[in-house]
Amino acid sequence: MKLLYDSAGTRSMPPTTLHDLNQRYIRLADRCRSQWTFYQLLQGLYKHLRDIPCPLDLDYHAIFAELKTLSDELSDSTVDSGLRVLNELGGRVDGFGEQLLAADAEIAPSLVRRFFDRLRSQDEKVILAIVKFYLESRRTTPDILDKLDILFTRLAELPGSDGRSLARQPHEIVRLVKPLLELYPVPTRGSKDEADKLLQAVLDLKSEVSSTRTFVQLVDGGALDRFRALKRELGPGLLDPVLLPAILDTTITLKNRFKELWEEEEPRLLEDTNRVRDLERQLTAHPEFGSPELRGLLETFSTASRRFDQARRDENLRREDVLGLRRTLDRILDQTEATPGVALPMSGGPEPLEVPAPPPGAAIEDEPPAEGGTVPFPVQLPPDPLLHDYINKIVFTLELAGADRSPEETAAAKEAATLRLEPSEVEACQSLTLGRSQSGTLAGQRDLLFLQGAALRVRLDEEAKEIDRLQRRSSDRLAELLERATQSLQRAAEMERRFQWFIEDALYRGETEYLEALFRSRFRLLRAYSGLWLIHNARGGLSPF
Repeated sequence: MKLLYDSAGTRSMPPTTLHDLNQRYIRLADRCRSQWTFYQLLQGLYKHLRDIPCPLDLDYHAIFAELKTLSDELSDSTVDSGLRVLNELGGRVDGFGEQLLAADAEIAPSLVRRFFDRLRSQDEKVILAIVKFYLESRRTTPDILDKLDILFTRLAELPGSDGRSLARQPHEIVRLVKPLLELYPVPTRGSKDEADKLLQAVLDLKSEVSSTRTFVQLVDGGALDRFRALKRELGPGLLDPVLLPAILDTTITLKNRFKELWEEEEPRLLEDTNRVRDLERQLTAHPEFGSPELRGLLETFSTASRRFDQARRDENLRREDVLGLRRTLDRILDQTEATPGVALPMSGGPEPLEVPAPPPGAAIEDEPPAEGGTVPFPVQLPPDPLLHDYINKIVFTLELAGADRSPEETAAAKEAATLRLEPSEVEACQSLTLGRSQSGTLAGQRDLLFLQGAALRVRLDEEAKEIDRLQRRSSDRLAELLERATQSLQRAAEMERRFQWFIEDALYRGETEYLEALFRSRFRLLRAYSGLWLIHNARGGLSPF
C-alpha cells in the first residue's frame, strides 16, 4: 500500500475512513494558511525593505478554492477520490513551501526585525502563523533560528506607555508557544545540571546588562556578543521550554537598556560631532593651527561620520558605526584639549580661533568664495550661541540632501525628515549659505527669521522629549535641563513677536506672497513653544516670565 506524509513530515498509512480524511484535510488547510501568511510577509519585505517585487507568484487562492470544493463534496463514498485530491494538493503545497524558503533565504534577519519595528500594531495570530511556517519547515539554519528568536520576542513583549517593552509573564509565554513547540521536538539537554547552568548564564547576562551605565560600556563590554553566541550555541535548543522564557525576558531587558542608553548617548554624539565639524571649518580657514596627527584624525572622523549618517538614513545603524564615530570623536577632543593653540568650540556657541592681527597698515580683504563654491556659513550670520548647534544641524542636513532639488523636494527628502522643515525655511537657509540674502535688507532679515525659527523649533521639541524622558528616569540632570529650557522659552516668546511684526509689515506693504509661509512657521513655532511650556511647567520649571 502506498505510504503518505502527514503535515509533520512523518510517514503514515493512507486514511481509510472519512474521519481520518477530515483530519488530514484540516492539517493541510492549516499549513496553507500559515504559508499564505508567510507569503504576504515576504511580499512586504521585498517591496518595502528591498525595493524590488517579490520573486514569487503563488496561487494560494486556487488551492483554497479546491479545498473548499473538496470539503463540500466529502462523504463516505468519496474517500478514495478525496484522498487523490489531497495528495495532489499536498504536493503543490510542499512545492510552494520550498519556493517560500528559497525566497526567504535572500532576506537577512535584520530586515525581518526592521519590518516588525515599522509596524504600529502587531497581530499575535500573524506572528504565530509565521513561526508555525518556520517550525514546520524543519530547517534550523542560523538565519532561521535568528528569525525565530525575533518572532518569539515579539510574542513575548507588550508595548509600554513610555515606548519601551514589557515582558509577558513566563506562564503567558508558555501558553503562547507550547502548542507550536509540540509540533517541533526540541533536543533535550544532557542533564538537568547542564540546563541549570545555561539558565544561570542567561540570568547573569541579564543582571550584567541591567547594571551597565553607558551606551559604550554596553556595546563594547561583550555582553551583547556573549548573549548572541549563547543563543547560537543553543541552536534548536533555543526552543527548550525551560530556557525559552528566560531567554526572551533577557532579550527584552537588553532591548530596553539599549534604547535607554542610546537616548542618552545620541544627543552627546551629535553635540560632539557639531563641535568637531566647527573645528574642521576653522582649521580649513587656518591650517597652521592643525598638526598632522590632528588632520589625520579629522580625515578618519569624516569617514566615520559619513558611514554613521548613511546608516541612519538607511535605518540600519550598527553598533560598529556608533563605536567608530565615538572613538574618533573622543580622540579628537582629547587631542584638542591637550594641544596649545587649538580652540575647540563649546556646545553653547562658536568660539573662533584667535588669529594674529595683521601688521599696521596692511590691507585686509575679504577672501572671495571659490568659483562654484559657497560662502562660509559663519560669514552670513551674526553669532547666536543659543541656536548655533541647531542651525549647524540644519545646514549639515541640507548639505547631505544635496542642492539639486527644489525646496519642496528637499523638505520632504529622507535626509531632512526628522527636522520637519518648511520649504520656505529650506529656501531661506540656502539663500543665506549661498550669499543670496543680504543681512542688512528686509529680505535678509526675513530669511534669518525663518532659519532661526526652524532651529529654535527643533531645540524646543528636543528639550520637551528629553525633559519627559529624564522625569521618567528620575535623573539628576532634570534640573539642569529645565533651566536650559527656560532660556529657550524666553527666546521663543521674543521670536513669536518678530514673526507677528513681519506678518503685519507684509500686510502693510501688500507683499502677500510671504504671508502663508510666515503664518506656517509662526504657528509651528507656537505649537512647539506651547508643548515645551506645558511640560516645563508640569515638571516644576521656573517660569520664564
